[in-house]
Amino acid sequence: MSVEYHKVGSGPAFVYVCGIEGSGRLFYKQAADLARDHTVVSFPLRARGRYAMPRLVEDLAWVIREAGGRATVLGESFGGLLTLATALEHPELFERMILVNTFPHFASRLKIHAGCLLFQTFHPMLKAHRTRTARHVLFSSDVGEEDRRLFREHTREVGREGYVSRMRIIRDTDLRPRLGEIRTPALVVAGTADRLLDSVRAARLMAEGLPHARLKLLEGTGHTALLSGRVRVRDWLGEFENL
Repeated sequence: MSVEYHKVGSGPAFVYVCGIEGSGRLFYKQAADLARDHTVVSFPLRARGRYAMPRLVEDLAWVIREAGGRATVLGESFGGLLTLATALEHPELFERMILVNTFPHFASRLKIHAGCLLFQTFHPMLKAHRTRTARHVLFSSDVGEEDRRLFREHTREVGREGYVSRMRIIRDTDLRPRLGEIRTPALVVAGTADRLLDSVRAARLMAEGLPHARLKLLEGTGHTALLSGRVRVRDWLGEFENL
């Protein structure tokens, strides 16, 4: 098995797990800084075929092994759900994890069921609509115009099959009963201005359910927190002391 991935820097492994768009290219604002003393790895999610969570879990496990074994893993949005699922199956691969604007279970059940049906049939139209509304839903005022442009560029091509598979995974996955099994130290991060998800509520649930977790709220930051001019992931690494 092999997965396409991008690697930069040298040092302890740091793996970025992207959101549902699946490109793996949205960590650029943090990667160069971390690469000064980490091996930073990012990868796209599978674009084709119908698949379920176990397939992506094995993909992520393979990437972590390729990065050098135990790693700090940052999962953003859908990537956080995948990170939690992989930590359950392969705890030996995790040094620590950062969960950003994510969830162990998608609370808006009607929304995700409808999304699975609609995107399967009307993917190009709905993808275009999502791109148009990103300014109001995904970005907060601390994301600059150039980063908004790069977001649109990096998520322009999203395969229907892979996207719908990932939506089905969200629909079908509930990790809440198993959070207590995850012993990996975790920093749970949520933007208080996230208009896509109720990230703060989900973050509080995860921080309470994970045995070794700390909650961090980003005041005024939205869903695409890693593009915020106020966010520096390197600064978060010191918050794992005593976890």
